Amino acid sequence: MNDKDRAYKIVLLAVLGLLREQGENRAGELDGLNAYQALSEALTQARAYGLSADDIGLGGFNPDTLLNPAEAHA
Repeated sequence: MNDKDRAYKIVLLAVLGLLREQGENRAGELDGLNAYQALSEALTQARAYGLSADDIGLGGFNPDTLLNPAEAHA
């Protein structure tokens, strides 16, 4: 992996981490839904390219929890 690829990965991990945090803090609200859509798409695209949820910093995360505030904070 070259330096530019590492930089892309670092940026992606930071953005996905921020989306996850914001989604968990706003579960059940519009902002939580926006995070849900973005994170669900990230997971779908990762799988399509043979990457795991762990590879993109979302191992063990279920975006469906962002649809219900009680699940997001459980």
